[in-house]
Amino acid sequence: MSDELFERRKETRRYALNFLDYEILCDSGEVSGRGLARTLNVSADGLRLETGQFFEPGQKLRITLGLQNDLVQVAGRVTNSQPENDDLCSSGVLFIAFEGHDRDTYRKHYEALKSALGR
Repeated sequence: MSDELFERRKETRRYALNFLDYEILCDSGEVSGRGLARTLNVSADGLRLETGQFFEPGQKLRITLGLQNDLVQVAGRVTNSQPENDDLCSSGVLFIAFEGHDRDTYRKHYEALKSALGR
């Protein structure tokens, strides 16, 4: 089967490697775990991250992204996860809420990435 049959993302992905910090949030909003990851690609509405942690679809994360000299904090929901090898897993995360002006900061960096790639 072709991957196109399962592709549901509407936004074009931009390949970008940035490190990030994540917190796993319980339904009550309390932090139940944390770790480090890196982005594999980003879009206007989400990202794909790679880490040693497997996430269940539906899990809520609070992510802090380092974008050049800016830190951006965003809440997201895991849409899918798959093992890449014995040590790493990649997960798609849909953004659900940004902190303060972080949405504008993220969009500025995302638009600059799109322009740099000429798309």
